[in-house]
Amino acid sequence: MELVGRVVNLLSQSRAYLVIGKTLERVLIGLILSMLIGILVGLVMGRRRVVEGFLDSWIMVLLTFPAISWAFLAVLWFGISEIAPIFTIVLIVFPYVTMNVWEGTKAVDKALIDMARVFKANRALLLRKVLIPQLMPYIFSSLRISFALSWKIALVSEAFGVGRGVGKELTYWFQSTRADMMLAWGVSFMLIMVFIDVTLLRWWERRTFSWRQIPVA
Repeated sequence: MELVGRVVNLLSQSRAYLVIGKTLERVLIGLILSMLIGILVGLVMGRRRVVEGFLDSWIMVLLTFPAISWAFLAVLWFGISEIAPIFTIVLIVFPYVTMNVWEGTKAVDKALIDMARVFKANRALLLRKVLIPQLMPYIFSSLRISFALSWKIALVSEAFGVGRGVGKELTYWFQSTRADMMLAWGVSFMLIMVFIDVTLLRWWERRTFSWRQIPVA
């Protein structure tokens, strides 16, 4: 009950939302960049064997590279700046998106692609009307997993290299040996992230795939 009281007290302070908002800003920037890069690279790998053969091993290297190492390297390269946590998020998250979209591209119904070509569809139309709609389940799966992964990475990165953020607050209270405040900040941030996932992301997913729930006559 003491923890609940601290969380309620923390979420009643405007400063808490400024700190959480700053972390969320980094999460969203890193997530958007990761999704854009991952979708692009995954599409190209799925459609071009030469690119697939060249990038396959490199994507695996990025997937297996220790996440904490990117956080340290980002601070060494960019110093205490806004770039460091965003860079860390992108380098860790985009390979996951790439792998998912890559697998999805290889699973695309080839008959639909052939039909589009018969009707002289150009590449832009093929991408917009055939590939992207079939990849949406893979993209949404990547989005939700990447969102959860991004905010965890952001907290670790902020502990090393930024002036304000939830990660910095956790570091401060850790140094003050205040486990109660560490838990309060962690739980508060987690509740907001879960709220965003349950309301915004799931709503967007249901809206995108609403056609699946239309009853067949």
